[in-house]
Amino acid sequence: MVSAAEQRFGSGAWPWALLVIGAFVVSTNHILGRYVGGEIPPMGLAFWRITVGALVLLPFAWRDLLLHRRLILRHWKLFTAMALMFMPLGNATVYLAYNFTTALNGGIIATAQPALTVIFAWLILRHTINAKQGVGIAVAAIGVLMVLMRGDPSALGSLSFSGGDLLLVVGTTSFAVYSVMLRKVPAAIGPMLILVVIQIFGMITLAPLYLYESITYLTVPFTTQSLLVIAWVGTAIAVVAVGLNNLAVLGLGPAKASVGHYMRALFTATLAILVLGETMEWYHFVAVLLVVVGVVLMSRGRTPEKRSDAG
Repeated sequence: MVSAAEQRFGSGAWPWALLVIGAFVVSTNHILGRYVGGEIPPMGLAFWRITVGALVLLPFAWRDLLLHRRLILRHWKLFTAMALMFMPLGNATVYLAYNFTTALNGGIIATAQPALTVIFAWLILRHTINAKQGVGIAVAAIGVLMVLMRGDPSALGSLSFSGGDLLLVVGTTSFAVYSVMLRKVPAAIGPMLILVVIQIFGMITLAPLYLYESITYLTVPFTTQSLLVIAWVGTAIAVVAVGLNNLAVLGLGPAKASVGHYMRALFTATLAILVLGETMEWYHFVAVLLVVVGVVLMSRGRTPEKRSDAG
């Protein structure tokens, strides 16, 4: 049976409203990732983000966690794969990338996720891709390439991309796979419980990497700034934004819900200019235009059916 939250917020204008709010909150993640790059190590920041998020949500979700423990354990492989996509390969990789690139680039490169989501939804869930969506994927991909090449087509031939930008591509791809896999979670497991379970599995997958990073590179500094950053990413990002995005994905399907990443790019670009003083180059404008056109085309697919109770 689909949860009460999905029944209430999974149709009409609600999923779209949740996308807008979630996109704005997540855009602050890109700004903070760039702002603290080099000061708070990426694995440490990712680990404490989900740890704080789990601690915030457990008082509200522990009963459901106990009730569905057998179902969760039955699907441990699915949740482990989702946790790997969402945390080490997703969030931690993005935090690492911001040591080498700008928040502006990160926000725009993240707009590749809708195109990737449509492709993975086709490969994993067998969702159909129509002609308009196919064109949208191509147009959006060109927009992202504009950022990767810094507006210089010769960079494509020489493969002289920024290492940070390539790491962002890895993170974006991982998020796309995670979004698609959300639809494979049995309907009995509601959005809040999904988030808690992913955070718990994420802590398990991140712990060895966090320990290795602390020994060989840098420990998380427990300063006022780092504690405030961890508190924000652990509550506003890991709980509020991700929770809203999960609800939107479950209501609209991964392809349509990925529209939120284009909104995030616009919010990130604005904040990067206002807060970090980054400069908007001509190719950023072209890239944003291309990805907006791409998302309009990609939104022309049908909304898939709700999750099943199978499992």
